[in-house]
Amino acid sequence: MNTNLPKVPVARLTGHDGPVQALAFTSDGNWCLTGGHDRTVKLWNPFRVDPQFVASTAAKTSGYIRKTEPKEPKDIAFQDLPPALNIQTYSGGLTHDVSALCVLTESSVSPSASQTLLAASNQTLVVTDLIKNKVNRRLGNHHHTGRINAVAAITNAYLTASYDRTVAIWDGRSRDTKPIQVFSEAKDSVTSLHITATCGKDYSNNIAIIRTASVDGFVRTYDLRKGVLQNDDFGSPVTSMTQTKDGRCLVVSCLDGTIRLMELETGELLNTYSSHHTAGQYGLDVDVLADDTTIITGSENGACALYDLVRADVVKTLEGPARRPTCSVIAHPEQSSVVIAASYDNSTVVWSNDDLSWQSQLHDAND
Repeated sequence: MNTNLPKVPVARLTGHDGPVQALAFTSDGNWCLTGGHDRTVKLWNPFRVDPQFVASTAAKTSGYIRKTEPKEPKDIAFQDLPPALNIQTYSGGLTHDVSALCVLTESSVSPSASQTLLAASNQTLVVTDLIKNKVNRRLGNHHHTGRINAVAAITNAYLTASYDRTVAIWDGRSRDTKPIQVFSEAKDSVTSLHITATCGKDYSNNIAIIRTASVDGFVRTYDLRKGVLQNDDFGSPVTSMTQTKDGRCLVVSCLDGTIRLMELETGELLNTYSSHHTAGQYGLDVDVLADDTTIITGSENGACALYDLVRADVVKTLEGPARRPTCSVIAHPEQSSVVIAASYDNSTVVWSNDDLSWQSQLHDAND
């Protein structure tokens, strides 16, 4: 068994007034963002305990500072977890709850490169400079007639997928408020987006493949280079999808409670996963850990299930502080030992394979 799997709740992301509905990591994995029902987005360092908490009496007497054997995760209350450091809060232009997030780094070369935050607020895509906390653009409110469910981005192009059954592509450089291209083949709400990209000077050269998932049960693959549309029928409303890191397979979560693994080259169904999570009423996020060995999904019982990608059996169930459906999950882009899960009970938890780093920050303050 992989001993590097996340298994311990190590920190809480606290401060939203209501549930967190969207999660995102920056491309380097050093920071994460949460989008809430309270119309705000928060930027976090999930690996650092809030210094104010460390210095406080609460930190020195917290029951979660381990002096004896660790508690079982399911016995740890959310408020017993040390809070992670909140760096910034964004609320400009967000007139409704935040339903989707994406972070675009303008350069993969410079660590100080500007980063753009894309946040969906009802029918509007709010484009914000992550460093300056300045709203640059608001898009989609004169195009989409339904809530934006998913966003994606690449240099010079933003994509929005909506409840109105359309996917729009926006020119990231233009001030035009109209999309440059719209896909309207879906017969129901479009729930998820994925882009496969190459380098180029404009969006048509940047984007090679766009994949969309819909409640109509189809994943649609748009090959912009070849001008070809491929339809894959999964037989149940698709609520989330992600691609394996090697680019060979697509992982699709369906409302019938089954996660399906499809080989992209052949379209062959390779595996299904359904034994240890519950679904049927909520859309559940699905992701793949950084080493491509494990799938993680939320569950309506509040837990998260980790499935072995090849064997399809469950390798871990994260039963922690969540007491209501856990619908939003995200895996760290580089560390297979770290995931974040958000529940409708307003608990957003960082999980890791051990809590030594977080505990050492608390113990060092007490020495």
